[in-house]
Amino acid sequence: MHIIISIILFSQLIACAGKEQETVTQSIKAQHIRLDSIPLFIVGTYLQDNTSITMQDIAKGIRSGSIAITADLQDYVQSTWNIKRAHIQSLQTWNDRSRTSLMLISIDSLSNRFLPLQIDSIDYFSNPTRYPLIIPSQHAFSFERDVTTYLHTGVTALTRSTGLYLDRHSIENYIQHIKPYFQKPELIHISNEVSIDDSCTYAGMRLSFLTKTKHLEVLKALRANIIELTGNHNLDRGISPYLKALNWYTKHDMRYFGGGANPREANTPLILTLKDSTRIAWIGFNERCPLGECADNGPGANRYSEDKAKRLIDSLKRIGINTIIACVQFSEVDGYIPHQAQMNISKRLIELGADILIGSQAHVVQEIGMHKGKMLFYGAGNFLFDQTYKPDVRRAFFLQCAFYKGRLIQTKPIYTFMRMSKEPDIATPQERMLIRSAILKEENF
Repeated sequence: MHIIISIILFSQLIACAGKEQETVTQSIKAQHIRLDSIPLFIVGTYLQDNTSITMQDIAKGIRSGSIAITADLQDYVQSTWNIKRAHIQSLQTWNDRSRTSLMLISIDSLSNRFLPLQIDSIDYFSNPTRYPLIIPSQHAFSFERDVTTYLHTGVTALTRSTGLYLDRHSIENYIQHIKPYFQKPELIHISNEVSIDDSCTYAGMRLSFLTKTKHLEVLKALRANIIELTGNHNLDRGISPYLKALNWYTKHDMRYFGGGANPREANTPLILTLKDSTRIAWIGFNERCPLGECADNGPGANRYSEDKAKRLIDSLKRIGINTIIACVQFSEVDGYIPHQAQMNISKRLIELGADILIGSQAHVVQEIGMHKGKMLFYGAGNFLFDQTYKPDVRRAFFLQCAFYKGRLIQTKPIYTFMRMSKEPDIATPQERMLIRSAILKEENF
């Protein structure tokens, strides 16, 4: 069905004479109707501000040379659009700092250094059945079988004013603006910084945090199944609330990493086998443990050291882990620019073999960059937290991700803005522009 729909759309938009267009369409049907279909993508850089393109503009762009293609798509472009001299772009020479470059590539060439555009306002990873740009493939492919979707979020602490909100309002009301993004992904990450004491009082709570069991139901409502425990506040009120939270995660089939009941568990990576049998690992660290929250002799977060990180990453490489996601609770900075130690550790983790670095500490969303072709997200900002005292702490993003053949092929930021009522919401176009201008700098790519 995908093949037929795709061919019909192409036949409406090809800029050729009617009979020639009909012949091309019939030829594609005759040659490829029995083969599986794979998606093609129009991709740009993280600095590229366009989010969508039409099928008609794709054909025009390839014909004019403003949209490049990879070499493996030459025959397809010629047979479909009758374009014989398309601009061929090598992935190795792609300019990650360009704000205008676009390229047509297949899912087999896609990696998360690129950002795919929606086509006719349809995002492939959210709505693969309606996505229009699909071509016959020589190898078997199924979105349901071969692609795993994943969301990665920023700081969560359901306490203080957020707890008071949840005492007065329903969970559904609290997450209503973001919930649609959490309905389909198979893996959903939450970095939770608060442990459980049902007798706690939110009023007057300042820098020593707790939450109530009933309010952790927010995580269930968002379908969370991966919990990061690198945060600073999980041991604010001692060991008992922390262990109670660990038991709650286990009871609700939420796997955790970056912290644990003892030092060994805290340093144990979370390894998941995806539906295509590839394996992904999450590792987590706390850079400085400023509140005594690290598991040096008991429960808590996993203290960072380069030697520990190297041994952990080496062990994962030896057992054939396909992708390693490194998460670090860095020491905080009240600004968009990461501090020098943060940048050094991030880049060093990539050099040691991590495939992506995501900072977990930022209350102010931080810059995005790249090192040796791997993405660096220095800080995603507040996801579920009560800070609204200035615009900087209300701005954030979560990452819409996808795995294919053991690779991260998408880490798309979905920009958010916390309402004064404490409800997380998707950023308006104006707020999205302000966030992007603050965290996307050419020199970081």
